[in-house]
Amino acid sequence: MKKKVIVILCLAIIITTFGIIGFQAFSRKNQQSKVPTVQFSSVKKQQVITSIDVDGTVTFREKISIFTENAGKVQNIDAKEGDTVLKGDSIITYDTSTKENLERQLQEANLSLKSAKLSLDSLYIPTDDSQILQLETQVLQSEKSIQDTKNNINELNEKILKAENDFINGKTLFEQGAISKSELTVFEEALQTLKNQKISAQSSLQISMRQLEANKKQLESAKNKTNDPNNKNRIESQKVILEQSKLRVSQIEKDLNKFKTNVLAPENGTITKIFVTNGENVPEGKVVAEMGNLNDIIIQAFIPEYDMDGVKEGQKVTIKSESSFNTYEGSVTKVYPVAEKMNVSGSEKNVVKVEISIPSNTELKVGFTTKMNIITSVEDNATVIPIMSYMTESNSDPYVYIVKEDNTIEKRRIKLKSFQGAFASVEGVNEGEKVISSPNETIKEGMQVLPIEENQQQEIETKAQE
Repeated sequence: MKKKVIVILCLAIIITTFGIIGFQAFSRKNQQSKVPTVQFSSVKKQQVITSIDVDGTVTFREKISIFTENAGKVQNIDAKEGDTVLKGDSIITYDTSTKENLERQLQEANLSLKSAKLSLDSLYIPTDDSQILQLETQVLQSEKSIQDTKNNINELNEKILKAENDFINGKTLFEQGAISKSELTVFEEALQTLKNQKISAQSSLQISMRQLEANKKQLESAKNKTNDPNNKNRIESQKVILEQSKLRVSQIEKDLNKFKTNVLAPENGTITKIFVTNGENVPEGKVVAEMGNLNDIIIQAFIPEYDMDGVKEGQKVTIKSESSFNTYEGSVTKVYPVAEKMNVSGSEKNVVKVEISIPSNTELKVGFTTKMNIITSVEDNATVIPIMSYMTESNSDPYVYIVKEDNTIEKRRIKLKSFQGAFASVEGVNEGEKVISSPNETIKEGMQVLPIEENQQQEIETKAQE
């Protein structure tokens, strides 16, 4: 009986012991099932290359504008767009009428200067009958010259009227196909020549009329010289007229000496643009053409200011173009110091102009567009984390959640340095530490978690699908 009791007690103890152990195991399992599972990535060391993608245009390193040194009418354009020229080659040839007009003006100015000198001399020399006769003759000659010029102008008016009718009739015939363009040009040039002659004749008339007035004053002064107390004032006034005449002659001589019958290429290069046409009257200082050196071309890019961080001279650039399957390597040769406004994708942005070198003997031509990648930094031993592992707060550094050895969470501030693909180079974490891969608002500092490495989680999901 006693043995039976003892056996029963032993069985009860054994059952109770296993029950307690089972309950404890069940409790631990239940508690463990309430701990959230998180995916983590290990902090790594690797090379990080940062770059930006930009568009560019192949252009000349230096565009040279060709200016006119004096006004004139374009008679002929001696170079075409695309022509290769040498320094001193003619680009534009002027019509000779402009130079001829300057020469006429110089002749007239010299006559006025001579007359002014004679007038001043006459105020110093006592007047006699022969001098008065000479002055009277000069007045008559001036009057005759004026009349002859007026008659000439009248004849020119008649000729111009006829030439205008000829030109109008010529245009009609040209439109009907009865005459050629060159035949029509003959009518037009004949009309323009007559108009230029009229302008010159009118200028001569004005000078002759002023000369007549001066001769009359000299004659009057000579007749009244002996009794004129104001002769001194007339002398001073005539001196002023003489100086003005000298200045006029000097200026026309300068204009004539510097007058160029051609616009010449200032350097060796290729003509890229012509901005004038035959027959056009161009002022002094006008840009008539543009040129560049095909052996010195670059790519020009305009980079928005938000992409400029780290861009500097000497950086490597990978170059591609739709015109070629080849990839070229260049480098940043110049970063302009001042930003400028430019329309980018429909909105105005601050951009910085950058020049990129091009290897010699490429298929790239001026005007081609290119796609480029500029390497802005290379960090050989960077501390990297997945981009999705950090979070941000306003007015604070970003942060990550670190899984510590006891599987609790630590919130840690970091500093971002650069980015490459899905990774960020940072400061504030150490190689091998575990950062939660994609944290959310449920993660709190100090909480207990069940960490699973991101790659391991992907393997588990793959096996579950199988």
